[in-house]
Amino acid sequence: MGITERKEREKQRRREDIVLAAEKVFFSKGFEHATMDDIADQVELSKGTLYLYFKGKEDLHLAVALKAIGLLNSMTHTIGEMKLNALEKLVKLGLTFIGFSKKFPDHMNAILSLEGVDFKKISSTANDLRLFIYQESPVRQVLEFIDEGIEEKSIRNDIPPIIIANTLWIQMLGVIQMALKRRVLFEMIELTPEDLYKNHIELVLNGIKQ
Repeated sequence: MGITERKEREKQRRREDIVLAAEKVFFSKGFEHATMDDIADQVELSKGTLYLYFKGKEDLHLAVALKAIGLLNSMTHTIGEMKLNALEKLVKLGLTFIGFSKKFPDHMNAILSLEGVDFKKISSTANDLRLFIYQESPVRQVLEFIDEGIEEKSIRNDIPPIIIANTLWIQMLGVIQMALKRRVLFEMIELTPEDLYKNHIELVLNGIKQ
C-alpha cells in the first residue's frame, strides 16, 4: 500500500470515528443541545481537528442522518425483488419504515430531526442532496414502485410520480414522528400508534389507486 493510499484510508477511518462519536453524543444529548466540544471530547480530538473534516454541527447532523438512512436502506433493499404488485410493495415499504422506527428510534429521530437543520450551513450542495434523495434514499424505492404501479394501471397517472413519491415519504415520516412524540397523548384518547399506522396506509393507498 502506497503512502497516499494509506493516508486516505486513515483520513476516512478518522472521519468514520468522528461520525460515530457524533452519533453517540446526539443520541444521548439531543441534536439541539449537543455541541462540537462534546463531540471532540467523545472522539478525543481537538475541536480544530473536527473542523478539518466537517464544516460544523449541521454537517455532522447530516452525516449521522445519512448513516441512519443507510441502515434503513439495508432493511428495505430487497422489497423490490419480492413477487408483489406495486401497491403491495408500497405497503411493505411503509411497514418496514414503521418497524425501523420501533427497532431504531434514535436513528429514526436522526432522520426526522433533519427538518430542523439549516441547510444553508452545510457543505453539501443542493445537487449533492438531490442525487442522494433520488438515487440512494428510500424515496428512490417509493418512486420506482409508483412507476411500476402506473405501468400496471393500479396507481393513478394524473399526478407526476415524483410528487406522489415525495408526498408519501413526507406523510409517512410525519405520522411516525407524531406516533413517537405523542404516544402518551394518543393513549389518553385511546388511540394507539398501530391504529394510526394501519389507517394512514389504507387512506393513502386509496388516494393513489387508479
